[in-house]
Amino acid sequence: MGIIRLLFALSVLISHAGLFFNYNITNANAVLSFYVISGFYMALILDKKYSKNNSRFLFWSNRFLRIFPLYWLTLLLTFIFVLSKYFLHIGTSDNAIVHYIAWSPHQSIFEFYLNLFNYVLRNITLIISFDYVRMNNLASGYLLVQQAMTLQAELLFYLMAPFIVGLTRKSFIVFLVVYLVGFFGFINHFNLLRSDSLSYYFLYNLIFFLLGIIAYRFLYKMLRGRKNTLRLAQSIFIFLVLYLIIYGVIPLKYPLIISNGIDLLYFAIFSCSIPFVFLYTKSSVIDNFIGKLSYPVYIMHFLVIKLFSNAKLFSNNSNLRTILIVIVTLFVSYFAVKLVDDPINKFRQKRLKKS
Repeated sequence: MGIIRLLFALSVLISHAGLFFNYNITNANAVLSFYVISGFYMALILDKKYSKNNSRFLFWSNRFLRIFPLYWLTLLLTFIFVLSKYFLHIGTSDNAIVHYIAWSPHQSIFEFYLNLFNYVLRNITLIISFDYVRMNNLASGYLLVQQAMTLQAELLFYLMAPFIVGLTRKSFIVFLVVYLVGFFGFINHFNLLRSDSLSYYFLYNLIFFLLGIIAYRFLYKMLRGRKNTLRLAQSIFIFLVLYLIIYGVIPLKYPLIISNGIDLLYFAIFSCSIPFVFLYTKSSVIDNFIGKLSYPVYIMHFLVIKLFSNAKLFSNNSNLRTILIVIVTLFVSYFAVKLVDDPINKFRQKRLKKS
């Protein structure tokens, strides 16, 4: 599913860089679609590679090794960039350190150090913070790697995934019903959690991870091993790629969009397509390589955008600027894969084989 994942990563990039010829791919659905893919993959690898009773810690540690090295590298580069702007007085006036300093004076000494501790802890660990009760104002702005807010939900899902995937079918259905009724019918309906808390953000988006698990358990397992599915999988793959590309101009989707812009038809189509797409692309070396670029593109693109914005070489609405940002981000991502992701992935695979 590498091509699909890269399409979503580029969609997020373009939405932040400025529309590409006044157009974007799937727009807000991109991040939520990543969650569906993640749910599918986690169900797959937990079923195939981490099925032993004592493999939970190995799963968690390998998933954290997948996320954190490249995140920490991006965080370090972003911190150096922000410090350079602050002390050398270069670039635009937009600066995370200046913003934080300007925000802090109204606090008491105790509040200042408490929030500073939370700020550092949140940026380093993503999931160890006070944000489960309430995020600070402009919480995403207090992550130096702004788009890493989505990784907070991803990491929390990793912690839950072995227990959810390990449920029997009946138990999983019961869990799903309890979650839907408990959160959407009770907690969300009666506003029992602050909408600006990390707890709410995770629980709201958990449904998309669960869609991926459903796609694996109730569709992929049924398809696996059946004859004559490859041609159908190829057709669905082509259909899905075209659907994602033209999604932004499909007029009939709007009546099916519910609260917060969630398109029910889109997620039904996407979730049902994922097993077929995986069947068709799982043995493709090219698709696998393209898929490796998706995470570096997603996690590093904002830094590239900030570099372009501070250099002020092109207008923010310039198509040429967006094209160059895409090219530079892909170039940086390639080296990130070769120098960071590939060595760590080899280490992760060795740990898995030894187990």
